Amino acid sequence: RRSSDLLMNTLKDKILAAAVQVQNNIYMKAIANAMMGLMPVMMISSIASLINAIDIGATQQIMEQIGLKALLTQVNAMTIDVVSVYVAFLVGYKLAEHLNADQLNAGIMSLVSFLILSPISTLEETRTMELSTLGSGGMFVAMFGGLLGARIYILCVQKNLMIKMPDSVPPIVNKSFAAIVPAIIVSAIMGIIYVGMAATPYGTLTDMIYTWVQAPLTLLGANIFACMIIVAFIEFLWFFGIHGVLAVYPILMLVFYQPGLDNLAAYSAGQALPHLFTIGFILNNRGARSFAVALLAIFGCKSEQLKAVGKIGLIPSMFGISEPIKFGIPQVMNIRMLLPLMITPAVSVLSAYLLTIVGFLPYHNGVNIPTGFPIIFGGFLVNGWQGIIAQLIQFVLCVIIYIPFMRLQDKAALAEEKNLQTQAAVVE
Repeated sequence: RRSSDLLMNTLKDKILAAAVQVQNNIYMKAIANAMMGLMPVMMISSIASLINAIDIGATQQIMEQIGLKALLTQVNAMTIDVVSVYVAFLVGYKLAEHLNADQLNAGIMSLVSFLILSPISTLEETRTMELSTLGSGGMFVAMFGGLLGARIYILCVQKNLMIKMPDSVPPIVNKSFAAIVPAIIVSAIMGIIYVGMAATPYGTLTDMIYTWVQAPLTLLGANIFACMIIVAFIEFLWFFGIHGVLAVYPILMLVFYQPGLDNLAAYSAGQALPHLFTIGFILNNRGARSFAVALLAIFGCKSEQLKAVGKIGLIPSMFGISEPIKFGIPQVMNIRMLLPLMITPAVSVLSAYLLTIVGFLPYHNGVNIPTGFPIIFGGFLVNGWQGIIAQLIQFVLCVIIYIPFMRLQDKAALAEEKNLQTQAAVVE
């Protein structure tokens, strides 16, 4: 047993170290935090898309007549259709935040870098830029250019490559002049990259990144097995007390965020949704696992401890808050719970996939659901009434899978409670 515990602790330490290393990487953190900071923009677009999609009776004609359709179209055009502009600014802003640098100027340099690297074309003597470049199609260029531009700017400031004004000059003016030299350096480097890419077979950095990064990553995640492994791994991290979603969030962003944006843009335009596998598909179809455990603890267990934990965790689990259940049962560092912990989300995602390929469940529409949104309602918003049925099926599957494991846990908890009672009686 001692060697088993030693092996478990060694494995835990290695996994924790790897997860912490990913989480603490300043560039990955900047990307993840930028995506989190993007949430208000995405919520605006999601709400506009949901309203725009209402088609009951004459609602579409009424919205058209009163100008609401035009308003919603404009909102979507300036949010989801130019989402990479927001990403470019935010990654630089968040990187500067982690490096204790000037966040505003870093964000501006990040945005300038992205725009310089983005391809432009001439149409009837008018220079234009396609919306696809500023939308989800430019996401990776926004990340790369944004991080590079902000990092160069911060490095220039750290090396004092800037114009210094007298102390009598107001701080806001001083800060503006201080950014001139770094801005010139950043712009020159981005311009060199742009011209250099024009001499390659790809023509633009956008096309090269799509060929070598964006398309392979999308292909990597475009299968059910990858999704099942990811959700199982998230819970595997939870087994060691590591917040699984936060640990893998940067990777989820890189692989699955852009397909979700594509779906939201298509949904807003009333077009067919192009991607089955999105970040929303993964995170919203893992099943009401903790809610299932809470109900089993309350109504299927005899242990007072498990019943108490179930009652405490019931309401939070309805809103996706699993900590009371995970640490109360406990599921963390409890080998009896490891198997169902990993199986239930994988089976739930598989069920959503099967329901989708048979034509019952629509593709995830890309609408962003805030963290803590109650189960069932979330399914309705992203998949309509079919989403409700899918989440109910997933809940039933979670209950069925957990029944034998909860019985084992209940048996162990009862034995422990009986032992404590015996010890208390001996003391008395």
